[in-house]
Amino acid sequence: MYDYMKALQRQFETKPRSIQELADEISQAHKELSSRLTKEDQRLLLRLVDMEDNMRGVATLHSFVCGYRLACGIHKELAEEPTYSFAKEEEERARQSTRSQHEGGAGDGSQIKE
Repeated sequence: MYDYMKALQRQFETKPRSIQELADEISQAHKELSSRLTKEDQRLLLRLVDMEDNMRGVATLHSFVCGYRLACGIHKELAEEPTYSFAKEEEERARQSTRSQHEGGAGDGSQIKE
């Protein structure tokens, strides 16, 4: 499922130009900072950048999966016959609540007819 969602994400994902511009700025700043650091500090910086990139990728995929699930839920709801109605659901809950209250009080000798 995970691979399938990643494939779907690649197919439908679009990157705005502003993201590419930011990526270019980040890359330039990384190169500039890297040239000022010792080899050990460069390795640490590279580890940090890799971890942030991995975290960003996981968060992006998670966001895509959530959006996909939402879209599937909306599609399912729209495809239902009859269509879903929040008002009808609330009305049915109220009826059931009233019935359960009446049935609970019926043991004291009084009967309530609907």
